[in-house]
Amino acid sequence: MPLVKAASHLLLYSFAFGGSAFYSYVASPIAFKVLARDQFSILQSKVFPSFFTMQGISPMLLALTAPMPLTLAPAVALSTASVSGLINLFWLLPWNRKVKEQRLNLKNKYKDDPEKLEELDKPLRKEFGKSHGISLLFNVSHVISLLIYGVYLSKGFLHFVPK
Repeated sequence: MPLVKAASHLLLYSFAFGGSAFYSYVASPIAFKVLARDQFSILQSKVFPSFFTMQGISPMLLALTAPMPLTLAPAVALSTASVSGLINLFWLLPWNRKVKEQRLNLKNKYKDDPEKLEELDKPLRKEFGKSHGISLLFNVSHVISLLIYGVYLSKGFLHFVPK
């Protein structure tokens, strides 16, 4: 039974770390390069709620299913990863959506007055840049925290390797 728990835990860790790292640093940059901005925005708005939910919940599941006792460092790494995902989900995602909605409303309202649109949109672009930048920091924090946990996890799995 310990081997099944360890294997299940490793699969969950692989999904959480691999999924976050792959989407953040491979799939999303490719999508940004090949899709039109509005299509990329639609894609991200559909993906991010599930993505950030996964980032928030998977570290909790990892903590609950750990096949070895969690010492302070791995527990802190998992807590940091979970909090990072939840901050993105409950604070930064709504903030980004609100700013994007305000920008879209301005674009529709002032489509015939580009100078006025530029004047009113400039502070919103700055706010979006700020909220997006903070979101990126929390995403990096999540991935690095899971990487740190993975180092401790690999040390814990060494006792399962036959000698």
